[in-house]
Amino acid sequence: MKPFAVFAALSLVASAAPAWSQSEPRYLGLVRSELTALGFTPSCGAVSATVGTCRVEHAGAQGSGGAAAGRRFELVVEYSDVTDTAYVYVPRYATLHIDQPNATTAFRRVAEMNWEMLVGKFEWNGASGELRLGAVLQTDSNFDRRAFRGVVRSVLRLADRYADEIGRVAGAVVGEAPVAPTGASITPVPAPH
Repeated sequence: MKPFAVFAALSLVASAAPAWSQSEPRYLGLVRSELTALGFTPSCGAVSATVGTCRVEHAGAQGSGGAAAGRRFELVVEYSDVTDTAYVYVPRYATLHIDQPNATTAFRRVAEMNWEMLVGKFEWNGASGELRLGAVLQTDSNFDRRAFRGVVRSVLRLADRYADEIGRVAGAVVGEAPVAPTGASITPVPAPH
């Protein structure tokens, strides 16, 4: 092969190199920009060169018959180059303990809600009682901006939709008071196994 052909081939490979920073995950910048395009002010940070987290605050829908009006939810997006996923979830949605008097009824209704949902599922941590609402977007072949926006919107709509009922069946407060930005570093919340 002629030296010029080798140089041209190497130039093409170099120009196809990724445009993202090696100090943050590949699609973290896209997650940040899509959350901004959705009208949020995300707080994002790289946990490592392969994992990053963004957090936003969402006020419950006003036009949903009052179901979630005034409630605030934190939405977390944990992106990982290792698993090629964007895990979108509402942490601490509610608390549900196995020893509650109505636990059987509550867990049954949560399972029925999961059956009703196409995007998103309730997840439960037996040790802490945390009930979380989440969904996973695969990013192994690319970052689909439209799919990402759809998942974020769906998770937030579901959070609004089920807030009152989860509050009743769990006997717990759903949603959180507004959180003032502290400027502190982002601490990742581990994905469930």
